[in-house]
Amino acid sequence: MICRSCGREISDGAKFCPYCGMNPAESAGSGSTWGSAPEPAGYTGPEAPVPGGGKKKGLLIAGAAAAVVVLALIAAAAAGLFANPKKQVAAALAKSAAAYAAAEEKLGLPDVDQWRRDQSIFQSISLQLRDINSQLTGYDLSALSGLEFGMSAGYSGEDRYMLAEAAASWGPDELFLFRMVADDAELYFHSPQFTGDAYYGVNTETLGADLTRMTGDNSMDSVSFNFFDLMELALERVEPEAMEQAVREANQALWQAAQVKKAGTRTLTQNGAETKSTLYHVTVPQEALEQYVDDMETMLSLINYFDLYEELYQSMGMPQDQIDEILDMLENLDIYGELADGLRDALDDLGDLELDVCLYDGYVSAILFEDEIYGSDVSLTLYLGGSGAYVDSLSAKFSVDDTEIALESSGSHAMDGQVYTDKTTIRLRQSGTAVARITSELSYDPREDEENFQWDLEVNSSGLSIFSLDTQGTLYVEEDIIDLTLDDAVLRVMGMELCSLHLNCRASRCPDWLEQPMEKARLITGMEQAELIAFANELQNNAEAWVEDMEALFLARLPQELLWAVMYA
Repeated sequence: MICRSCGREISDGAKFCPYCGMNPAESAGSGSTWGSAPEPAGYTGPEAPVPGGGKKKGLLIAGAAAAVVVLALIAAAAAGLFANPKKQVAAALAKSAAAYAAAEEKLGLPDVDQWRRDQSIFQSISLQLRDINSQLTGYDLSALSGLEFGMSAGYSGEDRYMLAEAAASWGPDELFLFRMVADDAELYFHSPQFTGDAYYGVNTETLGADLTRMTGDNSMDSVSFNFFDLMELALERVEPEAMEQAVREANQALWQAAQVKKAGTRTLTQNGAETKSTLYHVTVPQEALEQYVDDMETMLSLINYFDLYEELYQSMGMPQDQIDEILDMLENLDIYGELADGLRDALDDLGDLELDVCLYDGYVSAILFEDEIYGSDVSLTLYLGGSGAYVDSLSAKFSVDDTEIALESSGSHAMDGQVYTDKTTIRLRQSGTAVARITSELSYDPREDEENFQWDLEVNSSGLSIFSLDTQGTLYVEEDIIDLTLDDAVLRVMGMELCSLHLNCRASRCPDWLEQPMEKARLITGMEQAELIAFANELQNNAEAWVEDMEALFLARLPQELLWAVMYA
């Protein structure tokens, strides 16, 4: 059949025309204005109105409106899911922490904490006097150049071996060397100046029985221990992984108890850049904070765990009455408990913790706190980000009444220019007056193998330089070693150069050369009485000879007037 409205052919019995949407039985002129001349059926010229066009347009608009409503509902649901204030703050905190972790990763420093967990670490430090300003004292001190002191320690749990030593030298002359070696159950000490080339020690597992045999006193007969067994027992009981998990769970519980509300926007001038940040108000209930303190006290007590100490002492064979005395003294030194009690008292005065957290570009841009604690006005402001990369700038200000400490740090922390730089300034003010300022400037270029590290430090008060240290040297980094050598470290006091130093700090996994050869190793507990007397006499004679040698060395090297000044000071 033919639609009487638009003149197109449609199926028989159709109630609506699929082309114009009208009833096919109605004519186009049935609703026309009076006196108008109807167009021929089927005419759709540009100058003629499309029959039924108004209703068709209305249907299209209605459909589009329905689609918009659906999309709006979906968007609202998505906003409710993803724009939850607490989730947004949590995501920003995680993103901010990840940015700092990524910056640290770029430095390429090895994981020293992992070495400790693996019980395989060696550390050393040495300091040498290069030059000294004699004008400050009026005496010629140049002879002191070359004085050097060093300490080192290494521990290998797998090899059950430990070494610790301290040494001093003056140019080519060794002043002293003290060394302690733990090789499984045997503990030795050695000093060329006092014991010659021999090592003397004891077997800790047979110590009590040996002392009983040597002295006839059986009160310590049960004393027996192995240093490395004690270390393993302590690690088993303390469980660092469990402690880390406990900290994570306490942090999660604290955050779950926190309440977060969106509080509008705030324009901040943060570290040289102006940003319009979204403001969130965070409330942490007092009960949750108190529970957090309880959790931290429990976690920290694992380090100071009395049952562990008691078990350690008992495993050593120590009498119980002596163990009880030691534990009583340790209980009186409950540092963690005293700290926790102090925090609880502060929370009683503070109540709920109220913070303002600002977010910008998905990061935390500021954390703001103001309150009254124990009658004092306390405020803390922390600004993160600003110009450059997010981690390149940060500043913090902490004040209690009229005392204020401010910190500003800037530089290329993200190493976008391949070089790490940092300038940090700490200022102390009281009643608006500057009291002290500490300035640190550091740079490290990992692309260079030598002379890639520089660090300058200055302490200033009232515009006067009290202390400064200017250093430069080489930072050497590999997967299993980190070594810092400062060839020229200049120390100044009140603006005048005091001395120049050479410094070396080193940390690594235990090297193969750690184990020292002990060709002449003697167990004291295995020596006869005559041998013990001879050994004691040898120690005394060597000590007297060492004192004489040191006197002769200093007399030969130091100016006479300086010696007289020291002797009669």
